[in-house]
Amino acid sequence: MEYLTVDYSLLKALSQDQLRALKYMTKNLDIYSCIGIYDGDTLQEERTWLRENARLLITNPDMLHRSILPYHGKFVRILSNLRYVVIDESHSYKGAFGCHTALILRRLRRLCSHVYGSDPKFVFSTATLANPRQHSMELANLSTLELIQNDGSPAAQKLFVLWNSSSRQQTVIENRERKDSAFKLAEKGSSPIWEASCLFSEMIQHGLRCIMFCTSRKLCELVLLYTQEILHDTAPKLVDSITSYRAGYAPEVRRKIESEFFEGKLRGLAATNALELGIDVGHLDVTLHLGFPGSIASLWQQAGRSGRREKPSLAVYVAFDSPLDQYFVKYPEKLFRSPIECSNIDSQNQQVLEQHLVCAAHEYPLSLHHDEKFFGNGFSRAIENLRNRGYLSYDKSFDSSVQIWNYIGHEKRPSDIVNIRAIETEAYQVIDTVTNEILEKIEESKAFFQVHEGAVYLRLGKTYLIKELDLSRKIAWCKEADLKYYTKTRDYTDVQAYPATMPYGPTEHMIPETTAQANVCKVVTTWFGFRRISRGTNQVMDTVELSLPRYSYQSQAVWIQVPQVCREEVERNNFSFRAGLHAASHALLNVVPLCVICNSSDLAPECSNPYDTRAFSARILMYDKHPGGTGVSLQVRPYFNELLVAALEVISSCTCSEGRGCPKCIQSLACHEYNEDLHKEAAIIIIKRVLEAEKSHFQDIKNFKMRSESPANVGE
Repeated sequence: MEYLTVDYSLLKALSQDQLRALKYMTKNLDIYSCIGIYDGDTLQEERTWLRENARLLITNPDMLHRSILPYHGKFVRILSNLRYVVIDESHSYKGAFGCHTALILRRLRRLCSHVYGSDPKFVFSTATLANPRQHSMELANLSTLELIQNDGSPAAQKLFVLWNSSSRQQTVIENRERKDSAFKLAEKGSSPIWEASCLFSEMIQHGLRCIMFCTSRKLCELVLLYTQEILHDTAPKLVDSITSYRAGYAPEVRRKIESEFFEGKLRGLAATNALELGIDVGHLDVTLHLGFPGSIASLWQQAGRSGRREKPSLAVYVAFDSPLDQYFVKYPEKLFRSPIECSNIDSQNQQVLEQHLVCAAHEYPLSLHHDEKFFGNGFSRAIENLRNRGYLSYDKSFDSSVQIWNYIGHEKRPSDIVNIRAIETEAYQVIDTVTNEILEKIEESKAFFQVHEGAVYLRLGKTYLIKELDLSRKIAWCKEADLKYYTKTRDYTDVQAYPATMPYGPTEHMIPETTAQANVCKVVTTWFGFRRISRGTNQVMDTVELSLPRYSYQSQAVWIQVPQVCREEVERNNFSFRAGLHAASHALLNVVPLCVICNSSDLAPECSNPYDTRAFSARILMYDKHPGGTGVSLQVRPYFNELLVAALEVISSCTCSEGRGCPKCIQSLACHEYNEDLHKEAAIIIIKRVLEAEKSHFQDIKNFKMRSESPANVGE
């Protein structure tokens, strides 16, 4: 019998890396010519050959969801003989994306069982995860799994340095041999970005292979630009030995960078977390980390890229001035001794489950009797909801004990409208006016942060000025320019929540006493200007007004109103009410996993800017970060008061003395205002008064019911 394996990769770059490694390992074996990548970049003729000949297929969740499962009839040979499914970097499948992936794997197992008579075994490769066995079992709906956790990877001594520019006096640093170079740190010009660039240049000049991890695409480009300027004056021959690596570049550009870095033609990369995963880039001596990457697991994953070949290595965490970075610098034991985070998946998320059941029914009719083992306890309820919404129809031609349900929806391919990564279809093209080359495609939601008339656009160490923004054609026209400044937009995001409660709530016995509401909301981002900021001094040169269309998307939110008397009490204590609401939202978000299976990437708090003077709603609110919503907000609603109690306990018991709190109480990794506008004491007052108001409200209702049901009233 011919056996096949599907190797499941998260990213295209990782697929390419695996193909190179597998080709090398099997160069003297028969299987060498039967290994291939089946992803969005695969040509049609190659796809046909792979379907007919491949014995080891490297693919990703997107292709399985949109190409393989909906057209499973074309993959009869593969699915009938499927023996192994290997899921690499499985710790990365978490939150909303992990939920989608879990249901895609259930669809795969169901088709293999019902249609093709195969029962593949699952192999998971994971790292930096506190609960690898539990997470993997939930991901593929497995009843048992053997955990192998003996680390056999090469390991050597690693020196970890915390670099904090804000704790030192900003002085001029001179190297006698480079006294006229750009290595000098001007007294006013020193910043974490600049100092990280100086460190990056030093590593390169000492012959060390290095990756500088940055938390955003723009930071990547700025670090590359600064470092190239330094090298231009100190070691001009090395200027071309570094580049940037991030999402947004064309596939062929990324493949070229990966290859040149692996071969040693490039010595250093300024990269986003696109290189955090296990892509083989050869031996690394140093990793630099500009800002906290979002989780301790991510930091260790990035730092683990160096020192893999039994050679000593170095990791340097360059802290920003943000409260979160400064907290870890002040209390390094919280960084080095804290446990790695767990990764959670909620495969019973009602909204996502229903989306994938529609896809599954389109692939092969659903059976109420046979398919609950794949889709869990929420299966029958979801079937009923989908019937009521016109997606499924009961097939009376089968035995009633089996209960077969057919897809009758309007979409020809329902998988096309289920967006598993919240990837946007609309994008702006950035085009060079001189060469007419398409430099990048930027998602619509991110475009105006990077490209608008007068914006400085950075790419691969080159600086461009955006000359024109064609809104109707979604094109940003740019021209290369020698500019000594960069730009930063002025913007704000509002959440417009609509009162009411959404359908598909929890069962009645789960509903606690709460006035919290959950409903659809509209998330609106407004851009009203931008600043030109000097690259030399990091000072604002001037401010320019902007007139751009707002960007909005529909999602879901959960919130509770805060009484007016609470505001009065907070302000009597000379605390900021806005900062208190902000802190309370953070505290609530931090304890959500106590009651609902989710990750920090699923929800966002309503965050305030300390410079915002506009009117605001007195509420504690969280919303689903993904357009359309994932149902997490709805799941939170029944537990809202319980979570408020937990949040109050966390804040009150935290021993941090600062008003702006710490990551253990009111600071949040999800804050898009960098935890700037927070007040711990105000948050305590707000949560206490909200809980008191809730208790009073439901006591009044209880008293009213008791009076109305008393014998005297009944007699009347």
